[in-house]
Amino acid sequence: MRPTAVFMGTPEIAVPALRLLASRADVRLVITQPDRPAGRGMKLTPPPVKVAAGELGLPVWQPESMRGTEGDPRLIGHDLFVVMAYGEILRQPVLDLPKACINLHGSLLPRWRGASPLQACLRAGDSETGVCVMEMVPALDAGPVYLSERLPLTARTTLPELHDALALTAATALGRFLDAWPAIQATPQDDAAATFCRKLTSAEGRLDWSQPAAEIERWVRAYTPAPGCWTMFGADRVRILEVRVDPDTVPPGTIMVDAGRLLIGCRDGSVEVLRLQVAGRGVTTAAEYLRGHLPPPTAG
Repeated sequence: MRPTAVFMGTPEIAVPALRLLASRADVRLVITQPDRPAGRGMKLTPPPVKVAAGELGLPVWQPESMRGTEGDPRLIGHDLFVVMAYGEILRQPVLDLPKACINLHGSLLPRWRGASPLQACLRAGDSETGVCVMEMVPALDAGPVYLSERLPLTARTTLPELHDALALTAATALGRFLDAWPAIQATPQDDAAATFCRKLTSAEGRLDWSQPAAEIERWVRAYTPAPGCWTMFGADRVRILEVRVDPDTVPPGTIMVDAGRLLIGCRDGSVEVLRLQVAGRGVTTAAEYLRGHLPPPTAG
């Protein structure tokens, strides 16, 4: 018998899991964040999960907050609440409503509890990540884990590549959970081994050229496109979109142009900037930028 379910999620990464759930359960309701202004025109835009729910013919609810909603009849009497990247920490009265409330979290818990696990694993140079299906508790990503689906990382994995792979991995993990539910048991996490990542801001993308070149390269891969990495070329704020480690020794923060290449010094060598974007202008290769600009002597 197909379980009844409510799905809670908002961004694109949660869409494959919603589609999988809709194929395996009786999804009575999809809860997602309200439409928000987006794009240059700040047009009111529905979240990707709402769009997918409409394509699947599923009812959608977009409350400003889940606080105090435990008495809503739409939430009563379900087998499962399935949550992925919804955008709000659920409180115990809501967690207590279904027979099981699970979260699909984009890391191998207890590593990288928090809001930015994809960026965190790439910046740290982790060799693998994955998705955990966990029982939801009020504490942040601290619930016992039902199962995990592992995903290898390479030294070249980018944030968009990881995003798309984890979206599919989450659907696979959810399918395995549904195969085993309700007999499946969860295992408590080792809290002592937990690491944490917070919600990122643009300020945290400002590159520190006193760091090693390999750290700068991981930083750019991890934070592009969001929240983005940047530096200052004189008065210009410049997004650094792609770099590679270069063996040339350049003083930290010093900009060097060598045979059409744009190098910036780091603690132990340099990085070659491959793509960049000056504020208010389009994305260019470094070679295109150098044909029209003389960069300042330092970045900062």
